[in-house]
Formats: sequence, structure tokens, C-alpha cells
Amino acid sequence: MKGAHTFWAAINRLPLSSNAVLCWKFCHVFHKLLRDGHPNVIKDSMRNKADLADMSRMWGHLSEGYGKLCSIYLKLLITKMEFHIKNPRFPGNLQMSNRQLDEAGENDVNNFFQLTVEMFDYLECELNLFLGVFNSLDMSRSVSVTAAGQCRLAPLIQVILDCSHLYDYTVKLLFKLHSCESHTSAGLTAQASIYL
Repeated sequence: MKGAHTFWAAINRLPLSSNAVLCWKFCHVFHKLLRDGHPNVIKDSMRNKADLADMSRMWGHLSEGYGKLCSIYLKLLITKMEFHIKNPRFPGNLQMSNRQLDEAGENDVNNFFQLTVEMFDYLECELNLFLGVFNSLDMSRSVSVTAAGQCRLAPLIQVILDCSHLYDYTVKLLFKLHSCESHTSAGLTAQASIYL
């Protein structure tokens, strides 16, 4: 079966609300599944959005360690699912050609603007996780060569892959918006000169 039903059947038996390290590892696996799994994974997983949001709030009460990181990561995963549900032309891994990006905006400046705002929000969540992980590393214990350090750093591979596409697309969309603005300004200037 192509989807996430089996995955969620197994996950719902795990004590994710009581074991922060297990929740962290779940988030990492789930992120990979959202990125590289079948497109139905995103739709199937939206049924669990409320549970993920509750878990994020619960872990957010902790001020440090894996609990705080889980809260940030869960928020990112919810943002990722919402983005892909709202913008179904974007695959989970975010790889699109320039033509596909144009089609996603339907050559409408308003759509390009809305898409840019959503991508900035998505990118902010990705960067919050990146910052959270680096702020959580205790250089006397959790460095990249230790098991604890590698456990915290491993999800950043997915974050970097997402961010590289999001950054690239936002730059392209900003150029499109600037181009549309230039054409609009030129048109308004031409109209104004008729009346002068």
C-alpha cells in the first residue's frame, strides 16, 4: 500500500509523549518519510496533525534538551505538511523545475506573493530547528563525534536539503515579484503621462 497507514499504526504504539529521545528519532524518520516517501504520506499524516501539535505544546514546556528540540521539530513537520497540502504541486522533497515553479504560481503576481510568504514561514521553521540544535550542543559533552552529538545533528541533513530549495525558490519568486512590480510601475507611469 502506498501511503503512511502502516507507519502510523506502528507509531501510535510508541511512547512519544514520555520519551524525548524516542520522539526526536521519530521526528527525524517522519521528516525523511515526508521528503522521500509516496505523495500520499503527506495526506495520510494530516489526520495526526492535532496529535502532533499537542505533543509539540507538551514538549515545549521543557526549557532545554531533547524536549525543547522535539517541540521545535514537530512545529516544523506540521508546517511542512500544511505547506504541501496547500501547495500540492510541490513534492515532499521540494525538487521542481523553473517551469513547474511558474505553474505553481499560475503566472499571477498575487499567487507568487502568497507563495513567497508561505516559503519564508516554512524556511523560518527550518532555521529555528537548525538554531535550536546548535544552541543545545554542550561542547564539553555533545560534539559532532559523540553519539549524542550525532543524534542531534543527523536531522539537519533533511533541514539543509529543504532549505537549499526554499532559498533558491524564494530568490526566484522575489525576482518575479520585482519584475511584475517594474512592469506595473512602468504601466502606471505611461498612464499618468497621458493625463499630463
